[in-house]
Amino acid sequence: MKYKEHIVSLTFLIFFIFMLYYPDQTIDASLNGMKLFAEIIFPSLFPFFVLTAILPSISWVNQFAGFFGHLMRPVFNVSGQGALVFIAGSLSGFPIGAKMTADLLKNHKISIPDAQRLICYTNGASPMFLIGAVAGGLMNRPSLGIIMFLCHLCGNILIGIAAGRLIKGPSLKRNPAADQRVDYLSLFRESVTVSLKQLMSIGGLIVFFSVCIQLVKQLLTSIASDQYAEKIQLITSGILELSNGVDAAVRFSGAEAALIVLAMVSFSGLCIHMQVITFIHQLPISYKPYLLSRLFHMVLSPVIFLIYSLFIPLPESTLPAEDVMGQINSGINVYQFITVSVLLFCSMILLHLRYIQKSRY
Repeated sequence: MKYKEHIVSLTFLIFFIFMLYYPDQTIDASLNGMKLFAEIIFPSLFPFFVLTAILPSISWVNQFAGFFGHLMRPVFNVSGQGALVFIAGSLSGFPIGAKMTADLLKNHKISIPDAQRLICYTNGASPMFLIGAVAGGLMNRPSLGIIMFLCHLCGNILIGIAAGRLIKGPSLKRNPAADQRVDYLSLFRESVTVSLKQLMSIGGLIVFFSVCIQLVKQLLTSIASDQYAEKIQLITSGILELSNGVDAAVRFSGAEAALIVLAMVSFSGLCIHMQVITFIHQLPISYKPYLLSRLFHMVLSPVIFLIYSLFIPLPESTLPAEDVMGQINSGINVYQFITVSVLLFCSMILLHLRYIQKSRY
């Protein structure tokens, strides 16, 4: 254990020394990370964080979960609440699956084995990221993004089936009471407060890893040749932070780029891993199964893509690749509009409920 602690502490010390040696690059990377968080991550995740905290308390949502329990138990060996996590995590992307799993476990709506199984396969890339930003923005091939997303999703489904058999433990048989009264106004305020705290932690991680990537790039350019520096930078960027690794991977051509991107997205980068850890570190959920599932998924989804391409050859594209952040930035106004609209809609509903409650008394 001490050997690992020495390695981690030495790594932090080295980064601290490089930060002192490259202060300008450190500040620029921090500003870029803060801009990424403020303009993209926060507007796109905040409404999902608030709503996913409220959804499990709605009675008809619990009835929906009870209905899907007949499918989730034989396939994934989890209760019906796992259907909400799987659907939301698959459509919303990182780290909604981990957040919902942690919230449901805290509220005693799933068992610990359920949570351990869910964390392995419900925290994946969203179709908006793979189809819109990566395939559409970077590769100029949105149709390829659909195939990549389906391969990514199929890999997670297979991992979920395997996790249901390998991770032992009982699943909750009961569903929350449908007639349980909920104070939605208090729940909404609590959801907003908790979501803000969680997003601040995620923002700090994004800024930190932005600095780490910049320092790694600076180190590589100073000690390695251009040929080897590009390859090492591709590997390190993919390991540390997803968007930078994907941006470097699409410089390859054809199916090779798709395979590398799928591997990176399936592993998801250490920045996403740290975000998942922030949700589960105070809960009886082990990080090791999640890490093993990501490593396995990193191999499985490219293999599924290869099998698909053997039966249905992919047409080559001659269009040039574009910058992923430029494509993502084009959707900032949409994210901001969604955020404001959802908050206004929720506020109007809660005020109406509050008015009805007061009129009864």
